[in-house]
Amino acid sequence: MLNGYGNLKREIITPDLCTLCGACEAACPISAIDILPDKNVQTFDCSSDFESCHICHEVCPHTAPNLEEAFNSFTKGQYALPGIGPFITMKAARSSFEDIRDITRSGGVATTLAICGMEHNLLDSVVSSETRDLKDLPLPMKGKIQPVSDYLPSMFSYSFHPAAVAKAYDSVVKGYSSSRVAFIGVPCHMTALRKLQLFGHKSSDQLGFLIGQFCLWSISSIGSLSLLLEESGVRFEEVEDISVSDKFVVKSKAKTLEFPLNAIWKNVREGCKTCMDFTGYFSDISVGRVEGLSWDWSVLIVRSKQGEALLRAAEEEGYVETVKLPHAVPEFVGSLASKKKELAKQEVEEDIKRGIGAPGAFRIMEKNIR
Repeated sequence: MLNGYGNLKREIITPDLCTLCGACEAACPISAIDILPDKNVQTFDCSSDFESCHICHEVCPHTAPNLEEAFNSFTKGQYALPGIGPFITMKAARSSFEDIRDITRSGGVATTLAICGMEHNLLDSVVSSETRDLKDLPLPMKGKIQPVSDYLPSMFSYSFHPAAVAKAYDSVVKGYSSSRVAFIGVPCHMTALRKLQLFGHKSSDQLGFLIGQFCLWSISSIGSLSLLLEESGVRFEEVEDISVSDKFVVKSKAKTLEFPLNAIWKNVREGCKTCMDFTGYFSDISVGRVEGLSWDWSVLIVRSKQGEALLRAAEEEGYVETVKLPHAVPEFVGSLASKKKELAKQEVEEDIKRGIGAPGAFRIMEKNIR
């Protein structure tokens, strides 16, 4: 009989569906799993001594356990739009601090909300998907926080690699005795953390806010993407901005390149190809930069009462600026979300033909992400 890691390996790791989020490593009670930059490894065989332990399999964002319950428990709001899901309010937002907007090359909303939470004692720690030297941050604050763009680490920025930031969550709780932790990450991180809560993992009581970033996919190889750019006369180091509309748009000082999304598809991580969640359904607040807004504004989606309270504090204290979204922006976000879902369904159909099958979470996601 397979234990949790055996099932995880058979269903997710061996078919190359792991997105290296790090949730299994964070959840493992005996530290038997290690997430490396390019693979998920078992540091020792726990099957004989921990035959009945299944937590690593159950918290994986790509498996079925607890996922239906997560949709029932954490996706509530009086409004809903296709691809965006349930929400309380949607706005355009940006940090009130120009230095943060410059550092993050975006609206800086995720960073600024975290700063507000820490300075108002709503949080004492923040786990995020990008780190920078603290001297770059222009504001004094309690504790530590690293600037993070509103659209990392997805195809909306330079940081294309998957980020195993979920693995850091348990370390923050254990190592720093943090009791109110905010988490900034992409949809698979949000899903894993909600499943961790439903499993009743001891560290989940310390989870404060989930701030989700829009994410199409992570890239499997910077080298292959660099080659694609170089064939068009742009070195990867020269890239100044990347955005996604119905095309993949790369801007350098010398030129702007446009690629159809299917030209990028071969560079996407296999596990990301079957993911349907673009906007982070399980977040308290979702943020992302899309076409239709200037470079220093982001879409902000409030999904929970907790997220609503954090945004209200940030608005009232002057941390963030918010305005009404242009009418076309929610429709465009929905169209990107629909495109991601459509491509995921096509990928799973091909996987089934190849005998791989669909990840356990797929049908539940297909039903609930509309």
